Amino acid sequence: MHINRRMALRGLGAAAGAGLGAAHAETPYPARPVRIIVPATPGGPYDLVPRFVADYVGRTHGWTIAVEDRPGASGIVGIIASKQAAPDGYTLAVTNSGTHGSEPAFNQHLPYDPYADLVPVVLLAQGALVLLVGKSMPANSLADLLALIRARPGVLKFSSAGYVTQQHLAVAMMLQRAGLPQAACIHVPYRGLVEAVRALLAGEVDFMIVSTGSVRGYLATGELRALAITAPSRSTHLPDVPTFAELGYPGYQILAWCGLAAPAGTAGPIVARWNAVANEALQNEDVRARIAKLDYDPRGGSAADFAAFFRHDIETYKQLAAATGLKEE
Repeated sequence: MHINRRMALRGLGAAAGAGLGAAHAETPYPARPVRIIVPATPGGPYDLVPRFVADYVGRTHGWTIAVEDRPGASGIVGIIASKQAAPDGYTLAVTNSGTHGSEPAFNQHLPYDPYADLVPVVLLAQGALVLLVGKSMPANSLADLLALIRARPGVLKFSSAGYVTQQHLAVAMMLQRAGLPQAACIHVPYRGLVEAVRALLAGEVDFMIVSTGSVRGYLATGELRALAITAPSRSTHLPDVPTFAELGYPGYQILAWCGLAAPAGTAGPIVARWNAVANEALQNEDVRARIAKLDYDPRGGSAADFAAFFRHDIETYKQLAAATGLKEE
């Protein structure tokens, strides 16, 4: 007998119900609304990508899904709320490159275990960052910029959305891989990403590294110039910009990403059910197009793939922390 995708998903739903216990085996999952907690502010990729997936799953499978933004303390507030929820399949969490990447490496007092408190479900999407200079900056390549830094140590400035944010750490990795001390440039943290980009546009700082989607318009007008991409391969959104690896820094990788997770103890069949419907959503052309407009790339894959992915991310940041001595203040 041929088994199509819809039949397979229906079977997973039955298995999920069985995973809840014999008393509830006859109840299909989900029997009530599911909540997805986003540990970020509304409107950004970490909020929108899960909403695109939730919208597809809700429309396609008839599920009621509420996406709840719980920002604060670099994502810690939302992750704590998620790990404290009942592991019954009715609360999921969005993890990202901060909560399950840089934070575990640089925060010495993290109030959650990134490996044990949440069960990975699926990697949703990832995006590259880009090294930028203003139009008046006399640097047309990464080599040019590094030469200027070497020639004027402690003079050039770069902006970020805050201390040990991804923008800060991407520059820290660039300096470390180039054999330069962290004091070779002046870090100017701003209250948010918008202010950090404005500072570069106004000439208050000399360069920055930031997610590509937030600056695409300025690159198109020539107000900002892109020198390198932080992904392991070229971005489809900026195909003419080389990677750091191409430019002589193999292994340099800083990615923005988000995925789905569930409280520890959530039944395996429910995790598998969510992995299946999320992967289905990520193959949908409309969902993929909406994610692409954010300059992110849809991912997907198994829960094990996702676990290996963020473990590698944490280890990369731990190596950077050890090499630079940076830590959260």
